[in-house]
Amino acid sequence: MTGPGLAAGRLDACRWAFLTRLGSETTRRVYGVALVQFDAWLREQGKGWLDATPEDVRAFCQFLLARVSPPTVGVRLTALRKFYTELVAHRLVGHNPARIVGPSTRGRRRVAACDAPLLAALLALPDTRTLVGLRDACVLRLLGEPGLRVSEICLLRQQDVVRYPDVETGLGLHVGQGTRWVRTVGLSPAVKAALDAYLRRDLPLRRLARGFGPEAALIQGTAANRPVGGPSLTPRFIFKLVRRYGMLLDCPTLNPQMVRRAARAKAPEEGSVTNV
Repeated sequence: MTGPGLAAGRLDACRWAFLTRLGSETTRRVYGVALVQFDAWLREQGKGWLDATPEDVRAFCQFLLARVSPPTVGVRLTALRKFYTELVAHRLVGHNPARIVGPSTRGRRRVAACDAPLLAALLALPDTRTLVGLRDACVLRLLGEPGLRVSEICLLRQQDVVRYPDVETGLGLHVGQGTRWVRTVGLSPAVKAALDAYLRRDLPLRRLARGFGPEAALIQGTAANRPVGGPSLTPRFIFKLVRRYGMLLDCPTLNPQMVRRAARAKAPEEGSVTNV
């Protein structure tokens, strides 16, 4: 088993270097969760990273399949496979035990777009008399009109609001930084109004919370007793937000992907371009 000596120190160094080199903050978070979960599972089996076999990895995947979907298991297996490739390169292990066939995703249910009446009701639902409601309205608008990805909303920074003369508002959002989807999306009047209303209410609080500046999150976490530091939103938070509003509309299966697909089903937004 993995001892507390040199090998364990090199293992921790490899894990830190592996996660640091990942270009996307979301990928670092997802892969980090996968590594932590596998490490905890191995410890329960009385093993360590350097002792794992392909049979252990298969058993871990079966453990995950009882709790999450096959595509999610596939992502976590990919994280293990890439990390073990790093360990092989550093000669900490002789082979990659994660080079196994992942779970099948055949028969996976396609995600349907929410229809136009449901989308309209969803966008009108947040109580814009409160800061929380203004924030939620902004998030839902970004999902339902320009169709931003959940990760893109979480990664937005204040400096990502840019001049964009090709649209009526003259403003756009620079999204997808560090990914192959990097682009500038023009802000429609409705999205700009939602963002303006949220920022006007939140600006005094984010200054107190030191959540103000070019590198600060554009849409920040809100607590009843702000300031709390102006933290960024997380993908999990946005999924729960959409699910909560979906339940209010008697649609408990509503998720961000359904809202995004409604935006994609419409004509492309005027002024949305891809930067090369």
